[in-house]
Amino acid sequence: MNILIVGNGFDLSHYLPTKYDHFMDVMGAIEKKNLGKPIQNVFSNPVNTLPELILKVLEIKRAVDEKTYQMNFDDLFAICRDKKFVSKTKEIYDTTSIILSIERIVELQYKLKNNCWYQYFKNHVEEIKTWIDFEQKIEEVLIVLARCIVEISSFHDESKVKRYLNNVNQDNLNVRKKDLVVLNFFNFTVVNQAAIQQPISLNKIFCHGEKIENGFNPSYFVTSIHQHLEEFIEIFNLYIELVINQLIPAHKFSIESNEWISPDQIFSFNYTNTYQKFYDQLTETDYLHGRFGEKQNIVLGVSDLHNESLKKLKAYGFTKYHQKLLKDTDYQFLSENWHAINLKSFWQSVKNGKAITLEDKEIHQMNIYIWGHSLDTSDETYINEIFSFNTEVDEQVRVIVYYFDTQANFDLLANLIHILKKDKVELWMKKGWLKFEPNPDIAKLNNIEPVELPKLAEA
Repeated sequence: MNILIVGNGFDLSHYLPTKYDHFMDVMGAIEKKNLGKPIQNVFSNPVNTLPELILKVLEIKRAVDEKTYQMNFDDLFAICRDKKFVSKTKEIYDTTSIILSIERIVELQYKLKNNCWYQYFKNHVEEIKTWIDFEQKIEEVLIVLARCIVEISSFHDESKVKRYLNNVNQDNLNVRKKDLVVLNFFNFTVVNQAAIQQPISLNKIFCHGEKIENGFNPSYFVTSIHQHLEEFIEIFNLYIELVINQLIPAHKFSIESNEWISPDQIFSFNYTNTYQKFYDQLTETDYLHGRFGEKQNIVLGVSDLHNESLKKLKAYGFTKYHQKLLKDTDYQFLSENWHAINLKSFWQSVKNGKAITLEDKEIHQMNIYIWGHSLDTSDETYINEIFSFNTEVDEQVRVIVYYFDTQANFDLLANLIHILKKDKVELWMKKGWLKFEPNPDIAKLNNIEPVELPKLAEA
């Protein structure tokens, strides 16, 4: 059996702009799109709901030239930092169907303006290069929140909380300025401009009964930022739907080569359906972290909660495992795969003395190809499952990890050693059970003039 495991590097190898930078740059272009004074006035005036906003925009739309306010592929990627990559995307794919209407632009501008996580990530756009960095930034916010919860919980009166936030507590138990900056992306405090002393106070919406004197309720704050994370996921889903999924190859892709074996099953860490769309719709595919679409169940979060304060608040909605269970993704992996179970059972019987033929041996083997996954600790559970074979007996499981350049090869090996430890990786490589090989060259195989793929493409 041949199993293909794909990560974001697989999509990037096909010049699909699915890197974190690509997404954020396009959102930045949408956010900056000038819709003219009439529509900007709508944004300036209070609007309670998105439908109300759309109705107002439709009134304006009747009086303007609609095409002036649309955005095509070139408009969306106008400020993208990865110019060479995007130019190759445009060369390979038909991009003419990518047109964002004025309604879509207004909808996205509204969502971006009001989403705390997007505003926070935008402020750190130079620091976050990959989706793994993105997860780490979520974790940083949770760490800051946990620290402040502990400190605020130690106070027994409102005045000390206020002094804490304004950095005037005489016992020096004051909020770290950096922590306050982070939390204020999520409306943690409000500022009374009229107050000369201690102008900063807790946002009352995060207090019991929305009254500051009743004290801070951290559960309210956790619920709020979790809701904003889900709304951020919906924005990302729209990007995949409206941009990535609309890219149609000008010519059919092929991975025909002596080294390539078509997979019998795919386990995808991506939200896209690239392999099925470009190669074989019938290949059984499990989307471990969910997939895009009208009924999207995308998983974006941290590996686990490490802080006791967050555990007490049951802030598990930020973890991948909670999201996978709640959103019912294809989270089952090799330990639940009947081919893998049958393989283990067969080789256990061989260990117990069962005689086998050469044909039996050829049938009971499994080749695992990993293409475009970083092998980072964020997916440690899955990686341990992959290398749970060949322990007491050679169960004929072979793993090939594809890399896109020398640095990626270095990083992938280092990540595996970190998770599996030196002895296991060394054993697998000495036995020939684990190999690192260059990616199948999609550009060369399809007569495409290559450009340099983004760094950290596997992440």
